[in-house]
Amino acid sequence: MSPAAIIILGIVLVIVVIGIIGYNALRSEEETLMRRLAAEGIAVQAEVVRREQNQNPSNPIRMQYWLVFRYTVSGMPYEYREMVTQTEFENTPEGAQISLTYLPSDPRIVARTQSLLPYR
Repeated sequence: MSPAAIIILGIVLVIVVIGIIGYNALRSEEETLMRRLAAEGIAVQAEVVRREQNQNPSNPIRMQYWLVFRYTVSGMPYEYREMVTQTEFENTPEGAQISLTYLPSDPRIVARTQSLLPYR
């Protein structure tokens, strides 16, 4: 194997290792947040106020589907936008109700209550 090939292989391996470490760190951060929501969060009813679809910027052939939920905490309205599957998008009309759980310290941090079940 040539010295250039060895250097390139080394660089590729370093990039892969950094990617794996970064992915695990993000996953761990998300899991910590979900556990916190499950332990400290307060459930609230939210309403689907908008349904959005657009082209996926990284793959224009595919569409992205979004639901926008509105919920109120202490008289203050908040919105939460979530990417969903095409099936869920098609089966969820505006006005549909869903349970969300938010952190009392920051009501903008929210997740679907149902998605927190594995963390309880």
